[in-house]
Amino acid sequence: MLKFKVIFEFINGRTKELKFEATSKKEVISHITKYERFISNEKELVHINLNNVVQFMITEEK
Repeated sequence: MLKFKVIFEFINGRTKELKFEATSKKEVISHITKYERFISNEKELVHINLNNVVQFMITEEK
């Protein structure tokens, strides 16, 4: 499993950073767009409404 960091930028200018584990960036994107929510490494359930997201960036942590 690889560690990823996802930063969401919302319409109102706020950002939300989440860290979690997945096997690839493709899995991360698929999970976000399919379910609109996921569980981060901190074990918190976070709901992301994609209608309010301007953009998101995925980076792999070393």
